[in-house]
Amino acid sequence: MSKEKFRVGIIGAGSIAQAVHIPGWKALPDVEIVAVADLNEATARQAAAAAGAAHVFTDYRELLKLGLDAVDVCTPNRVHTPVVLAALGRGCHVLCEKPLAVTTAEVRRMGELADKKRRLLMTGQNNRYRAESYAVKAWAAAGNLGAVYHARVRATRRAWLPTRPGFIDDKLSGGGPCMDIGVHALDAALWIMGFPKPVRVSGTTKVNFAHGRKIPGKWGDWDRKMYSVEDFAAGFVHFANGATLALEASWLGHQTEDEDFSFQLFGTEASVKWPSAEFSSVAAGVFVDGKLSYPRRIEATHAEEIALFYRAIQSGQPSPVPWTETIHVIAILEAVYRSQQLGREIVLK
Repeated sequence: MSKEKFRVGIIGAGSIAQAVHIPGWKALPDVEIVAVADLNEATARQAAAAAGAAHVFTDYRELLKLGLDAVDVCTPNRVHTPVVLAALGRGCHVLCEKPLAVTTAEVRRMGELADKKRRLLMTGQNNRYRAESYAVKAWAAAGNLGAVYHARVRATRRAWLPTRPGFIDDKLSGGGPCMDIGVHALDAALWIMGFPKPVRVSGTTKVNFAHGRKIPGKWGDWDRKMYSVEDFAAGFVHFANGATLALEASWLGHQTEDEDFSFQLFGTEASVKWPSAEFSSVAAGVFVDGKLSYPRRIEATHAEEIALFYRAIQSGQPSPVPWTETIHVIAILEAVYRSQQLGREIVLK
């Protein structure tokens, strides 16, 4: 590790890197973004200029030769695995955008290599770092929720379908809304629940609207010939502790909300909604409803996750989002797709 600046490389210089990851790293005074890599040289140069990076590459393997302290991976989903493995192999700590991978086998390969190399591997699950998330997590951890027996998880949009190939081409994305936004709501819910072990999953994936023109996209038009992922997915999960979870994810659908990104946890002592932080319970035979307070406002959740990743490295602490948690998230999402393909419930090992 450098005795002066902590040296970081950005691999994948698209919108998520430029909008939130680069500003997050730049907010840390002891960090220098040394290099940016992207297949599109113009995009890489644009991001490098914003980051103040001295080096620009179109091949991430050249970036990894610089002997960096950490890399931040913002490539399309299916490219995560080779990039992360190469970075870990070079001795870098790795922060990788969600989903860490689209299969549990890939997550395990990454995680085991990170453990072997004694490097931190963190998935970018920034929704854990909303003020509401911290409040619900602390309230549940104090015993107010009791044992969670069921969860409803939703990540549904009315008409916000991403148009870029990295989202709609299965060869790049590995999935549609289930992998793109379902992963966020599911991770946050499981985090509050304490990550019970999933044992059985049934699921369905469909293309209801994306091959037609009934619902116009609010981000513009998309290539329907390229479109090879679902626009709706649903799953039902059984956990080893007896709890269950229902998941819905979509980019297009008839609903009043532009986006419903939420979950509700039902416990033996109370229920709680996220992100509204509303709870319902009973005390001495009297129905009690309320809303948790969270005086600390967190506007830039990606900056929060980047700062936590950096501090964990500096202090020798474990990854804020360990791969042993991420693998349960991916196991569920992977099983939803397999259940659709095989037409049956999937038993997880």
